[in-house]
Order: sequence, then structure tokens, then C-alpha cells
Amino acid sequence: MANPNARSKQPVQDLVIAAGPSALQHIQQNGLNPNDVSAIFGASGAAKWLAIAGLDHAVFSHFMSQRSEPTPVDLFGTSVGAFKLAASARQDPGAALLATAKAYVEQSYQSATSLAAIDEQTAIVLNKAFAPDTPQAIEEILTNPRYRLHIGTVRCHGGLNSANRVRQGLALARAGLLALGTQQHLRGLTERTVFSDPRRPLAFTARDGYRVRHEKLTADNFMLALRASGSIPIYMSPVHLPEDPAHIYHDGGMLDYHPVPGTFWPPTDGLILYPHFYDHFKMRWFDKFYPWRKAPQSQLDKVVMIAPTRAWVKALPDGKIPSRQDFPKYQKNETERFDKWNEVVARSHELGAHFIEACRSGKIAEAVVPL
Repeated sequence: MANPNARSKQPVQDLVIAAGPSALQHIQQNGLNPNDVSAIFGASGAAKWLAIAGLDHAVFSHFMSQRSEPTPVDLFGTSVGAFKLAASARQDPGAALLATAKAYVEQSYQSATSLAAIDEQTAIVLNKAFAPDTPQAIEEILTNPRYRLHIGTVRCHGGLNSANRVRQGLALARAGLLALGTQQHLRGLTERTVFSDPRRPLAFTARDGYRVRHEKLTADNFMLALRASGSIPIYMSPVHLPEDPAHIYHDGGMLDYHPVPGTFWPPTDGLILYPHFYDHFKMRWFDKFYPWRKAPQSQLDKVVMIAPTRAWVKALPDGKIPSRQDFPKYQKNETERFDKWNEVVARSHELGAHFIEACRSGKIAEAVVPL
């Protein structure tokens, strides 16, 4: 988490910009240029992403579009982080991100929030955002010269590798209890699996005790991998891939809730840009239940986090960023949720404008604080 004492320093308007040690030194000396970036990460968080949809729009439509360095940039995300980064790898990332945010806002659970309803609405979001009934969207992503997409999922074992929701629930309950004392609570249940653009065969190293299974991302498995990355156990149907029918694939956020480069990402000379809806990182899904459990600075050395200030968040409708709990809360009045979420998305473009101006003016060098 960014040092609270350092935050007394005047921030960029509405933004906390915090960096790991190497990234901090670089920005203080040189500012931030799109040519400095070697990777961009995206976190799980469902509707929370809407609070920074406009920030992502600015990053990809304006900031990264100025990049002159020919080396492609790696994109890694889990769940909605994978959804938005897949959209960002389209030929027109701005339009694709707007379409993805609109589709996410317009999910409807007026009649039910059942497993079938969640599956159906998720499919609608992905269909609207990526149009898989035509090969164009996937082709754009897999041939984009600027970016190489990597989708984080988990390959399930033991009780999680079951279509029986009771068995899944028991396995998760046990893991949740173990999470109180160890980060190895998902050992034997999950295996980190990354589906990568075949043009970019990265050498992942499991430094957190969870091995990395590396698979090729293809036109045939693209939508399945993307759906698996956000498929929450118990609440959503398991995903089976034709090339591995014996295993279920589920939400990559179980292991990489807010993906932390130090746990598995290969060393890089460039910086890792990380637009984020929080001002801290939680490594595993269960960590969100424990306030003291945050990713250590040592695993965020080259990360540049851009996040809204807590004051900006408090000024949003309901005084918070959107969440999955808003679906049942506004089930009887979805129009109110649509209006509030659309207001959040509209205001999130303010964050993007502030980020672009901070980089253009060089103010980011004075405003950046330590993670």
C-alpha cells in the first residue's frame, strides 16, 4: 500500500500515483513516457472496474498511442481485468473500452441473480464487447502489432475440479480457513494457467509456490479462456476447454486477485503500468477479507499504480465505487443502478484527463509517492 505519510505530498488532482522502488526513482528523474512501459496489468474486481473505465480509456487511446518504441507491450489481466485488456488490444481501443463498459453497466438481473442468470449476462457482456460471432475482434487482438495479450485463469484440482457446487463450496470453505494463516491455502486446488498470445512465449517463474501452466491463446480457445478468467466458482458454471476436458478452468482472481508481478512475472527492463480502482493490492481472492493482508513492496518494484483518491471515491453516487452487491441492491430498480453506474463511468474520464496532463506537464515526477 502506498505510504500514508508520503500522501501528504500534493497529489495529481483526484489521483494517487504510487510506484515501487525502481519505478519511483525512474519517474522522479525522468517523468513517465509511454516508451517506458513494458507491460500493463489489470485486476479482478467485477463492477469496481467501472470507476476507472475512463482512466483506461485515456491510457490506451491517448497515452499509449504516443508510444514510438516498436517493442510490443504485454497485457496481463484476470477476470474483468482480462476483459478490459482484451478490449484495449482492439484496433480502436477507445471504442472497444466504451462498448465494454456500456455492456457491463447494462447487465440485467431484474428477474434473478441465479447461476444461470449470471452466466447469461456474462455471455451477453462478452458478446457485445467482442462480437465472437465474427472473427474480426479476436483477429484484431491476436494480430495487434502493439500488444501481446495474456489471460490469467486457474486450472482446478481436487474439490474445485468438480461440477458439484457442494464439493466446490466445501473446498473453498477449507481454503478460506487456511487463508487466515498461509498464502498456500489454495495448494492442491488451483494451478495458475496463463493463456498467452503465441507471438510472445514468456518464461514465467512461480515464485509464490503456485506453478504456472502456460498455454497458447488461439482464435479457437479465446472466448473460453476469457470467460474462464472471470468464472467465479459456485456462482458461475465451470469452463471446460476441448484441449483439456479433464479439468475445470475458473476465475484467475482466485490466485491473482490483483495480479502482483513479483509472484510470477518475468523480469523486465520496463515499467509495469497498473491502473487500479484501489490504492493497494490484494494478492489472492481470500485476502480481500483480511485488511492486514496486502502485497509487499518487494513484489511491486517496477509497478506504477494509478488509482483514484479516496476523496474522489467518496464523492461518487452512494459514496463508493460500484460493486457486484449493487445487482441485488437495485434489483427492483435497475434504472437507478444504470444511472448511478453511468455517472461513475462518465466521471472516471476525469481521472484519465488528470493522468494525461500529469504526464504531459511533468508534474507526475513531483506527485509520485512510494508504494
